[in-house]
Amino acid sequence: MSRPGAPALVAVAHGTRDRAGVAEIERLAELARRARPDLEVRLCWLELAEPLLRDTLPGLAGPLVVAPLLLSTGYHVKTDLTMAVGRRPRTAVAAQLGPDPRITAAVLERLREAGGVPEAGVALFASGSSDPEAAENLAVAAAQFAQQAGCAVYPRFLTDRRWRDGLPPGVAVANYLLAPGFFNDRLASLGQTELGLERVAGPIGAHPAVAEVVWDRYDEAVRTLLPDIDAGSPVALG
Repeated sequence: MSRPGAPALVAVAHGTRDRAGVAEIERLAELARRARPDLEVRLCWLELAEPLLRDTLPGLAGPLVVAPLLLSTGYHVKTDLTMAVGRRPRTAVAAQLGPDPRITAAVLERLREAGGVPEAGVALFASGSSDPEAAENLAVAAAQFAQQAGCAVYPRFLTDRRWRDGLPPGVAVANYLLAPGFFNDRLASLGQTELGLERVAGPIGAHPAVAEVVWDRYDEAVRTLLPDIDAGSPVALG
């Protein structure tokens, strides 16, 4: 049962046609529900999967926190979410999940499951963005990862054709993606065919640390939203 008066959490993922990717994000949403069973949690998508955020919001009543299940800022956070929320009253858009040391620790955990950290270091691959702030987010995540793993870390975007530049031989691939899908398949292919790796670390997935970060972003948004609930203005935190 939802706590009366508490803003609902609307978790929003990018979207994928990959059934395994959808299922993994659904498992993440379920982890969030179990962590706080007294709060309403809904899962929506920006595109490629249903229900879409833009179709869901008009049917929801009361205060909401819209939380992007995205690892960095960029177009989806700054534009897609803002446009979907519009001027809906009593609504806050929370910050994206990363960079956060708990997220990078989960990435390191996945890498160790795939074989560990070599002396040559690690290429930390994210999907990609033309937003300079997204590159800054990835650089921070790489610094966190380097401190945790004790090795050199090279941040890379999958969309950057120059990803090989400055990359020494023998590096492992760390997967800074949230779930299976197009970019995860692309990363697996890159690691195996172009870097000659037998195994490539899997995506972060439905990890308890991610659910914890989701609720931290929710709490940050609620602290900003509650004083303004009566004013009726949407609040963006990303």
